[in-house]
Amino acid sequence: MTAQPEARLSFKDRIEFLATPEEVDAFLARNDNAAIFKAGTCHKTNEGFAHVEALLGSRDDLALGIIRVLEARPASNRVAEITGIRHESPQLILFKGGRAVFDRDNWDITPEDLGAALGEHF
Repeated sequence: MTAQPEARLSFKDRIEFLATPEEVDAFLARNDNAAIFKAGTCHKTNEGFAHVEALLGSRDDLALGIIRVLEARPASNRVAEITGIRHESPQLILFKGGRAVFDRDNWDITPEDLGAALGEHF
């Protein structure tokens, strides 16, 4: 009998929503390599997330946490506190070994910059 390949989770099933500072801390403690996307309410969020989904969708080596800033400001503030990166939304921060290694916000979340960062750090 041959072993069945492990089923891969879909991109949406790999997303973890973070609402509290404790959830942010636990997420980063569990995942050496991770991305946190801070979602705002403006149209830039949808475009930025589309780039994230396109480039991280097949990367199950990177955990993805999402903070809905309007509902989870304390979680967003915790990320700013531990990284020293001023809050923006939308915002994407990549973590390697628990340390922030890349960040972009607003219109600067581009496939080119994200692709280059993934190649450099992962």
